Amino acid sequence: MAGSGRGFASIESLQAAAEGFLAQGRLRDAELSFRELAGQTQIIDYQYDDWLRRLADIYGQLNRMEEAGWIYLYLHYFDKAQEAFMGEPGRVARARVAEVEKAYPVAAGLYEEVEMPVHAAVARERAQDYVEAGVLWESLLRDSRLKDNPYEEALTYFNYGSALLATDKKSATGKRALVDCQRILEQVADDFESAGQRARAFDCYQILVKLGKDSGQYENLAEGYLNSIRVLKDDGLKFYVLQYYEDFIALSLERGELHAASTLYQEAADFSSKSGLPYSKDYQAKAAMAWTRCAERYLEEEAPIELAENAYLAAISCYSSVGDYKHVRALFVSLSTIELSEKKCDRYRKIAGQYENAAIAVGEAPGFPDYLKQQHAYADIWFADLLEWELDGNAKQVAMSVIGDLRYPDSIRRKALVLVLTLGDAEVRGAQRDAETLTIVAEQLGELQSYSALRPLEELFEHDDPGVRRAAVRALRFLFFKRSFGLIRKALIDSDENVRMSAVEALRGLHFPHAFNPLVGIYRESEVPTVRAVALESIGKIQSIEAGEYLLSVLRQEEGELRSAAARALRALDNADLLPILRQYFQFETNPEVRAILESLQNEMRG
Repeated sequence: MAGSGRGFASIESLQAAAEGFLAQGRLRDAELSFRELAGQTQIIDYQYDDWLRRLADIYGQLNRMEEAGWIYLYLHYFDKAQEAFMGEPGRVARARVAEVEKAYPVAAGLYEEVEMPVHAAVARERAQDYVEAGVLWESLLRDSRLKDNPYEEALTYFNYGSALLATDKKSATGKRALVDCQRILEQVADDFESAGQRARAFDCYQILVKLGKDSGQYENLAEGYLNSIRVLKDDGLKFYVLQYYEDFIALSLERGELHAASTLYQEAADFSSKSGLPYSKDYQAKAAMAWTRCAERYLEEEAPIELAENAYLAAISCYSSVGDYKHVRALFVSLSTIELSEKKCDRYRKIAGQYENAAIAVGEAPGFPDYLKQQHAYADIWFADLLEWELDGNAKQVAMSVIGDLRYPDSIRRKALVLVLTLGDAEVRGAQRDAETLTIVAEQLGELQSYSALRPLEELFEHDDPGVRRAAVRALRFLFFKRSFGLIRKALIDSDENVRMSAVEALRGLHFPHAFNPLVGIYRESEVPTVRAVALESIGKIQSIEAGEYLLSVLRQEEGELRSAAARALRALDNADLLPILRQYFQFETNPEVRAILESLQNEMRG
């Protein structure tokens, strides 16, 4: 019923019918009508909230207090929600209410009672009760389930160590826990990458970055950032790569790691040049300044003179690459005055003299835009992924976590409420595990548009009924996450034709920057022409230069329908940066058919 899209007149008539049933005391009919109105999640707030208040009152009269409680939580009527959830079965629900109220100690106590240690520990953390949080994380480390889940084990070590160090910065046990976390994460990241799960490996590297920031260990920072950058490069996400370079460079400078910062500036310059971005000169100039500072520090610290010499030469190379010969001369003069051999000093003086009257050829060098130079706010995946693990794909629990949380838009909270009410209706009928119910639940999970919906959908996809599997895959078209493609890959080879068709439909809807690599992978892996053509179509909708370049390579290498599909995708791609590349390909192409397509594309792109 969610988002059924009734017209205004139809909604008015439904509301009139619902109020009529209520006036006549026909509670069951009134409940059904108001439930249908609750599915109109696009309606303006005051009207929708009024329907919910009436529906909660009806549920109270029908002695369906749990459903009333979820409505009160959505409305933030906390006292009424707690009252509705009274009794032993309502402890998890009361914990959810307490969390939304920010009554974290109360929530933690309730979660402990129902043996949800991750949720309890996170609530203790949010209450800044790190002592009790540490006790809970330590107890979780003894959970036998972690032996087969090394990623979750690493997260638990991270949280345990962090909790101990929050109360005692010198805690040897806390430091050991973080070392254990790092050791396990490094192995897990390698395993994820070997299995082609780069998104999961990326999560591991993010935690290494967090470890480095919290512990001050530059080695952890470097490992986390450099591996994150490598994964982003592999995914063709140019601007994300530069954002990570910016963040890592800033932290390196902050920690006085001048040699590393200088090298990173040069790497960013090389990457910008190879990627066709206009920031290479700016990064080279900044590298030159960083190398100069590096040389000066070596001299101050009386380090081996060769280190200062090499740093000056690196700075000269960078200044020369941007045409700043004034600084080139100045640095050669500096080289001639440090404690090098007389032969070297003479040579550097002579070279400096050659630049006496050199013209300064510094042109315009745009820098990376300021609005992108913001340090990353890293998601607390060390909590979120463990919370997901503990919920173990429970669709109702996932929806329950969304209903009262104002970080989600009202439209999403409403859809979560509708999902919980749908399951409540099914429980009344004893049909909560029926294929028909699970099909509806899968569709509603997709409408949450939340990463947390993926685990329940993955569980539903294991169902024997092909209709449930089909609904689980169809739901993915709303979930713009790399993880969605793992399920799509399975669905594309499902035994049921309708499931496979739904996977193709979902594939057609998933086009976003991080989707580039998974789409390329599916194009290469599949032997089904329709699947390959749809993958190309979605690649074209990403609108990036990487997408355009890949489609051009397909256009040149493939024949028949795939060549036509690549051409159609290129026509849908609106990126002016592709025009110079098109011209270059056209200039060297010898295949008459491909030349004709490239010429046509150039003409269309010029307008």
